[in-house]
Amino acid sequence: MKKILLFAGIALFAASCTDDYTDWAGLQRNAAEEAKTVNVSINTVAGDIDLASQEGDSVKLFTPTVTISDEATSNYMVLFSSGEEGIEPVALEADSEGRVLKSDLQDVVVDFFGARPVARTLIMDVTGYTLVKGQSIRNKLGQASVSVIPEAPEIEAAYYLTGTLNGWDNTDTTYKMTNDGSDPYENPVFKLRIPAPEDGSNVEFKMTPESGIGGDWSKCLGAGEEGKFNYNNEGGNFIIVADPDALFYDIVFNMLDQTWSATPVGFNEFIYEIGNESGWSEPQALYGNGTGQYSAVLHLDGEFKFKPNKDDWNGDWEKVSGNATGGTLSPDGSSNMDGVADGFYLVQVDLKEMTYKLTPITSISIIGSVRGAWDTDVEMTYNENLKCWEARETLSAGEFKFRANHDWGINWGGTFDQLAQDGANLQLAADGPYVIRLYLSGEAAHHCTVKEDNGYPDFFYEIGNEGAWSTSHVLAGNGNGQFQGYYYLDGEFKFKPNADNWDNDLEYVDGNATSGSLTDGGGPNCPDPGAGFYQINLNLDAMSYSLLKIESVSMIGGFNDWGGDLEMAYNVADGCWEVTTDAVQGEYKFRANHDWGINWGGSKDDLTPDGANLNIAAGTYKFQLYLSFTGNNKVVITKQ
Repeated sequence: MKKILLFAGIALFAASCTDDYTDWAGLQRNAAEEAKTVNVSINTVAGDIDLASQEGDSVKLFTPTVTISDEATSNYMVLFSSGEEGIEPVALEADSEGRVLKSDLQDVVVDFFGARPVARTLIMDVTGYTLVKGQSIRNKLGQASVSVIPEAPEIEAAYYLTGTLNGWDNTDTTYKMTNDGSDPYENPVFKLRIPAPEDGSNVEFKMTPESGIGGDWSKCLGAGEEGKFNYNNEGGNFIIVADPDALFYDIVFNMLDQTWSATPVGFNEFIYEIGNESGWSEPQALYGNGTGQYSAVLHLDGEFKFKPNKDDWNGDWEKVSGNATGGTLSPDGSSNMDGVADGFYLVQVDLKEMTYKLTPITSISIIGSVRGAWDTDVEMTYNENLKCWEARETLSAGEFKFRANHDWGINWGGTFDQLAQDGANLQLAADGPYVIRLYLSGEAAHHCTVKEDNGYPDFFYEIGNEGAWSTSHVLAGNGNGQFQGYYYLDGEFKFKPNADNWDNDLEYVDGNATSGSLTDGGGPNCPDPGAGFYQINLNLDAMSYSLLKIESVSMIGGFNDWGGDLEMAYNVADGCWEVTTDAVQGEYKFRANHDWGINWGGSKDDLTPDGANLNIAAGTYKFQLYLSFTGNNKVVITKQ
């Protein structure tokens, strides 16, 4: 029994048969023998076939009945389909008892529907082949269906490390392991980075699923043999043997393969610059390559220093010797790095050598055969809202790279997701207009995005009486002409495409206080909706806008069993919602109007609608929630 590829496999399967076939009850003639009549029928298995409970290597799909006076042997071809368009059918061979290999049937279900262990209906077209004294007689038996549950463990949305790092506290959710937020049966790889113990000891732990938090050990993952793990708390503790050079361990679990690994990491993934350019208030991330070398293209203006942590100054690095463009570092240094002129710089730090280097960046550009030859640079501009370098250009299929200062001394290539100095040429598959964005700072690897340019801007702006007609508020676009932001309004307002001028502004045509149509041909301001905080929606295709009043913004979470809202107050002067409390610990989210229709989660520096739960240790904190702050929702948390 084996899986048969459609068409080619069918031909091989029927190789012993003659070229002409009759219907299922018909007669096939062979000149050498008297024709035989074979009657074949099947009864499909009733109920769900649960592959997890099936013993042996094969699974029974149907019971065949063959009627013939002579001795004969039969086997069957089963053509499976999903009933959905665009999914190619798959053929399996079944034996004389109507059985197929369990592993092959598992593959068919997973290929069609994924690995989630729920009942799936397979449509079967069954053909029988009966060999009688050298004659192969084909019987088309028609279509039937069977319900199959694939073999797979129950995979939850998150797992939590319970072990020596948190005193074996089965209620603690500090160390959360997740995949990328997609269906865990589509992406069963879960990851977690943990700190190496300061005393250099081993890390011992189990993994507790979300449903087991609170003291239920029966669902924990336990260690198996040679990099494997077990469900249902079978097996011993996982052990990471201490690596003296490790600062962190990267833990990876594959929930379907039931494998795990832990990799020592000697350096933080990021370090941070902080300095005069932000009034010493906004750290900028430098990305590391894993060997202690960090780099980013950053805007600087004046003195600065480096630190290992975003949210505190512990262990910060200061200048020992050198000047504005390079020198040596030490955690025991006494001064900031020398002030530099306002501009962009390639900032490089080597923590092995404890050195830093700055190279002024006067331009960043695209170069390659996408412009016909490798002799012309496509200039990129800095997008302040998205914190990236950007170009909108019509390009040809071909190769390209990024470079600084119109010179190959600083260049980036590799893959879109992972760019590196002197990396390989990048590939553009087709001609067309593109928006290309290059990210050389921020908490991610150096990377770029390449998208078709549909002509819509990334941002639009609201301006109105609430800011004395002097402050433009960012509305972030989805790429399809729709824009959204959350702001306090108090009086009339309008929309415009540019933050710093009134060119091509949009004005009111008709509607009411919370919605209306717009024109770019001149007209009155949009009417006063009444002082308050609003979700502002703008649709350039429909030339319309709508407002949804936000009556309240609150926090909700495990601190009150997700059963009530901790109200936040709007600070008009600072443009944020805020609350100070000592009640919050564990998981939490933000939501509007005491309803889940509008909620924010994900990460505190990049909150997204319907994002994952946030997490925080016990303590007293001030939370300041900024919505659509320069196109980015975030929460600033200050420990009290």
